[in-house]
Amino acid sequence: MLPTSLLLSLIAGPAQAGSIATAGITGGLESGAATPNVAAIMYNPAALGGAKGFQVMVDGQISFIGLNVTTTRNGGVDPNTGATYQPATARAIVPNSVVGLSWAAIPDRLTLGLAAYDPFVGGGDYTSTETGTVPPYTGHQRYQIINTTILTLAIEPAVAVTVVDGFHVGGGVSYVLDSISVLQASDPLGTEGINASELGQAVPDNPYALDTYLAGDSSGHHFGWNAGIFIDKWDYLRVGLSYSGGGAFTTSGDGSVTVPEDLSTISGGVVVPAKVNIDFPLPPIARLYLDSQVTDKLNLGVGIDYQMWNVCCGGESGDIAIGLTNTQGGAIGPDDGVTIEIATDQYSPRRLWNSMDISQLGGVQINHDLWAGWRLMYNQNAVPDYAVSPSNLDFQNVGFALGGKYKLTNALTVGLSYTKYVLFTRNITDSAWDLRDGNARFSPELPYKAGTNGSYGGHVDTLGVRIGLAM
Repeated sequence: MLPTSLLLSLIAGPAQAGSIATAGITGGLESGAATPNVAAIMYNPAALGGAKGFQVMVDGQISFIGLNVTTTRNGGVDPNTGATYQPATARAIVPNSVVGLSWAAIPDRLTLGLAAYDPFVGGGDYTSTETGTVPPYTGHQRYQIINTTILTLAIEPAVAVTVVDGFHVGGGVSYVLDSISVLQASDPLGTEGINASELGQAVPDNPYALDTYLAGDSSGHHFGWNAGIFIDKWDYLRVGLSYSGGGAFTTSGDGSVTVPEDLSTISGGVVVPAKVNIDFPLPPIARLYLDSQVTDKLNLGVGIDYQMWNVCCGGESGDIAIGLTNTQGGAIGPDDGVTIEIATDQYSPRRLWNSMDISQLGGVQINHDLWAGWRLMYNQNAVPDYAVSPSNLDFQNVGFALGGKYKLTNALTVGLSYTKYVLFTRNITDSAWDLRDGNARFSPELPYKAGTNGSYGGHVDTLGVRIGLAM
């Protein structure tokens, strides 16, 4: 059986610290666990208790993400050609949006809310600056993900109850639709086309002739929940505290495995229809936000989003698991025209530690109609240095957001925002993905699997538009 971690592992490309969190700030730069607007349905349903009357929010953002990746694999030299590896890039355009409403059904006692938003969005399209190499895919990223797209849509009803004036509790339950599209390449013998004869294969003239490709589209759903408290008894200090459950992102669907002629009993190679199942746990998140109306015109706040990745993903149970079979449910192998047998259970180890996003936010009411605000952010890594690979990137980053809102009428408001993240460059050596004893999923010990060391950097730019209606 083919060693599992040498073939077709999968992980979402990063949009922000937290691995698969959306890059934008859902609901706009002033939203958080202590902000009584519609976005509270995601951050802290209890904060709906501070919302008055009937409110509608439509907030749409688009992030432009750029990653730059180099490698130190094999001393930075392609073992097939002797040429120096050139930098690879990943580019992604990532949406982030929320559409929702809140209604004070019983004024000052009961508020209802309903929102649709995309909580987990990511992926990337990897290309390379290398030219003149063997098609269809070039560069050292050929043995990592070529491109991945993750899209989700959450529908969440929520309720907030005012226990006593100034003290609210609330909760919500979300139904999340999940969709993943992936194209990934691998060298299933782990040789990059060299020394194949040692494994009983003829050495091909083309060093990339053993490249095998997995293409798949899968979809599914999962449930989530969050709950919290909100205290707004005093203008000078409002407090929001919430907790979101973890759950698991689970999809299944159809795909194909393209096997080259050198690994096939069929002339010209074979494309094997496949069934693909993808499952990976998600972390619980705790949020604490403090907000103060310092003066009639000045508002200041601070917030912490603490992602407990170690709870879900500190060991083997948190690995991204991929089930890969033929259409009959068996292992892809000789019966499908493939000279090797591909393991039905694939794993992408994560071994993530907890991470934290810290924000300082504020705003100024310039006049009756115009508001301007800002947000300063620091996001901590969720992935330890030894666990970083070209397909498992997560970054420490700093960022800022600027925006404004203008009241067109007493009820209708429009806003614009711009967010910039600068990702700290990470230089990784002695990464730890390998197959110790032939079957271990992960090891921080020698020998380290080739292909994971490198230098990683990038940036994220986000533009946002918001429309609000308050009645």
